[in-house]
Amino acid sequence: MAVSIIIPSYNRAELLKKTLMSVVNQTSSDWECIVVDDMSTDNTKEIVLSFEQENSQVHYYLNNRKRGAQGARNTGLYHAQYDWVMFFDSDNIMHPDFVKTMLDNQSNGIDVLACCSDILDINSGRTGRIMNPNCNGDVHDELFCGKTYVDFNQAIIRKAKIHEIGDLDENCPSMQEWDTHIRLSKVARYSMIEDVLIDYYMGGKDAITSNSQREVIGRLYILNKHLKEWKQKQMRLTKFSFQIYFFINKNKDEKFKKEKINELKKLVSLLKPRIILCSLWVRIKH
Repeated sequence: MAVSIIIPSYNRAELLKKTLMSVVNQTSSDWECIVVDDMSTDNTKEIVLSFEQENSQVHYYLNNRKRGAQGARNTGLYHAQYDWVMFFDSDNIMHPDFVKTMLDNQSNGIDVLACCSDILDINSGRTGRIMNPNCNGDVHDELFCGKTYVDFNQAIIRKAKIHEIGDLDENCPSMQEWDTHIRLSKVARYSMIEDVLIDYYMGGKDAITSNSQREVIGRLYILNKHLKEWKQKQMRLTKFSFQIYFFINKNKDEKFKKEKINELKKLVSLLKPRIILCSLWVRIKH
C-alpha cells in the first residue's frame, strides 16, 4: 500500500524546496511525489529535477493540458500509480511520520482519511490553532452545510472514488476543495485521526488560485452547480446567500459588484426563498 502525493506549483521554487524536503524525509518509503509545474517562469523545473535525480520517487510533469490548480491536480491524478492519492500545496510541510501514520490507519471501509493540521502564519509563525476535519462516516450533510471541512492538504483519498465523481472540476474557480468533497462525500466514507501531521501555512499568496473576485465567482459557481440541493436546505441557503453578498460588497469594482449582485438575485429567485430574496432587495436598495 502506498500513496501518490500530487503537488501543483506555479512560480514557488523556493517554497517548494522545503515542501519536497518534507516529503523525501518521510520515515516510510511507501509514496511517490508528482510535482505538476503549471508553466512556471522561475526555476521550478530545475528544483524538482534536482530532487528527481536524487530520489526516483519524485516525478516532474509540465502541465500543458489545462492551466490552474484543478487542471494541475488532475494532470497529476492521471499520472498517479497508487490507489491512494493526496493533493498537497507547494508551501506546506509534512511531518516525518505523515505517510506511515496515515497508511497504518487506513482500512477497507474507508475512502477518505484525514488528519489534523497545525495552522501557522507564513510571516509570524505559530498561531496556536489546529485544523480539525472532524469527519467520520457519512459526512455529506455536515460538509454541505459547513459544519465541517476537509482540506486537500490533510487527507488521503482513494483514487477510484475521485474517478467515480468525474475527477476534479477544472471549471470551479475557487472553493475547489469544498466542491470536491460535496461530490465525493456522496459516494465515499470518511474517517480521521487526531494526530497533527501537517504544518499548514496561512497568509501566503497562492499564485495559481489567489484572486479576490474569483472567491465571489467561486461561491456563485457552487450555488449554481448545486442548486437542487440548496433548494432542500433553505436555512443553509439563507446563510450562504448573505455570505456571497458580503463578499461581493467587499470588492471595490462597482461594475463587478453590480454584475454579481444581479447574478446572485437570479440564482436565489430560481430557488424561490422569498425571505432571502426580499432581504437582498432591501439591502441592495440601501
